[in-house]
Amino acid sequence: MSDSSLKPPSSNLPLRPPQVVALAGSSGSLQLPITAPQKLNSCPNGSTTSSASGSATGNPRNKCALKPGYSLMSWIRLCNSGADLSGTGGRVVPVSRTELATHNKIDDAWMAIRGRVFNVTRYMDFHPGGVDELMRGVGRDATKLFDEVHAWVNYPQLLGKCYVGPLKENETKPAKEAPLITNAILKPPEIVPRFDWIQQRSELTLIFYTRGLANPGLLIRRKNSQQLAVRVLVKHNWHHFDFQLNNNVEWPPKVTKIGAETGKIELVLGKEEPAPWPTYGTHVSSKVDSASIQDETYQYEVTQHKDINHDSFRVSLQSTQREVLMVLPVGYHVDIEVPLESGVTLRSYTPVDQSFLHSDSSSSEECLNFLIKRYPNGLVSSHIHQLKVGSHVQLSPPRGSFQLSELTAHRNVLLLAAGSGLTPILSLISPILKRNTNRIESLILMYFNKTPEDTWLKEKLEEIHSRDERFTCTNIFSQVKDNSQRISLELLAPMFQKKQPERCTYVAICGPSGFNDAAVDILCQLDVKANQIHVFRG
Repeated sequence: MSDSSLKPPSSNLPLRPPQVVALAGSSGSLQLPITAPQKLNSCPNGSTTSSASGSATGNPRNKCALKPGYSLMSWIRLCNSGADLSGTGGRVVPVSRTELATHNKIDDAWMAIRGRVFNVTRYMDFHPGGVDELMRGVGRDATKLFDEVHAWVNYPQLLGKCYVGPLKENETKPAKEAPLITNAILKPPEIVPRFDWIQQRSELTLIFYTRGLANPGLLIRRKNSQQLAVRVLVKHNWHHFDFQLNNNVEWPPKVTKIGAETGKIELVLGKEEPAPWPTYGTHVSSKVDSASIQDETYQYEVTQHKDINHDSFRVSLQSTQREVLMVLPVGYHVDIEVPLESGVTLRSYTPVDQSFLHSDSSSSEECLNFLIKRYPNGLVSSHIHQLKVGSHVQLSPPRGSFQLSELTAHRNVLLLAAGSGLTPILSLISPILKRNTNRIESLILMYFNKTPEDTWLKEKLEEIHSRDERFTCTNIFSQVKDNSQRISLELLAPMFQKKQPERCTYVAICGPSGFNDAAVDILCQLDVKANQIHVFRG
């Protein structure tokens, strides 16, 4: 949290780092500083607030004294108690602006933030800013007010159990009252990352806020021990942050974390000399369209090469001289350049998260790990298979079009993968299962291969099911003696029966082009809409 940031002292007294207390919650530990008593001011509801600023950017964060039993820890316990905080019995209910306006009382309080409606009735006495402050946003769209006061707060996580449903526009007015719009193209508001920073004595954390489910990517170049070029990819735009840090930092970063649900990016850097910094340094920001850097490449080195079955192998790549770190958005891929006699050829591959692979001390978090199938006449896969440890390849920036927000409204999701098409599908599993807002009910993977010997990561997929029964994986084989199957209407139809509550409402597909086309044709026959289907294509 930003409240734990160390700030330059207001006098010439030496700065003493605060003690930190970790509050364990359902989503991990929350670190809050214990500082010296501060001057207290009056709150509108009669309580008091500290005048000290805990923000690295100097934003005021006034808080009211909470009644006993209404701490953040108490709120976490209430959220985990199973209580119906949304008041909808677990259902997601779209809310019109007219309906939202009726819930404007202290004992019936709803508010909308970025298109999501939350029932904050039970949260009233837990709000650090006091009841009166929270009531300013009740019964209306409080996005602007939220951004003005505390945009850094992770509201989807804090109020996840209070989620009512998406905010929708009021019913259409009669045609004679509707405004005339001609040749208008309505575009969603552009997401511009917002920067903040916090520090501990031995660490500096750079934070970039995008938006919930914005599915950002990250590319970091180390220029020297004080200069970093950080690029944040959001949809089709790269946002550049060129940093001149206050002092030297270690490389690689200790932690590089992207919150798939929150869109929050955290880059934790170790300080070469542990000490409080008066400021992080300076930075210059800019924006470019992804098309303008599509010809860029980054040199990577093979650090590991290992066969995993009769025709597939794993290869791990790390930036040459370890000066580049790349984290792809969920569902994105990179192009690997392969020099052939006919010229340079590109082939798309999706990295596989290290959690799916057997642990290996030679593979660091900086590495991009790929599972690749070697085809008999495949020039690209055969060339990569022949690469030795220490060989160099060129990688493109992240590429793709998948939008994680497409899944927000869906609780029952079907994943269809064939052969090596499993790799982009794997990247969806963890973000979907960890989602707090509109929690997933079932995530079904149907994995198609010729024989059991062609199957990848069977044990790892079974392990996920053992940890979370909402996830199931069914292996389907087309060339076995007993029960040979291919993708078909009969195979998929049971999951799309309209009257069953667990009916799948979203499908992600990846495989050979013939498999993809067959899957889409079958789904169309089952009345699945185009906006409920995503096909990963290289």
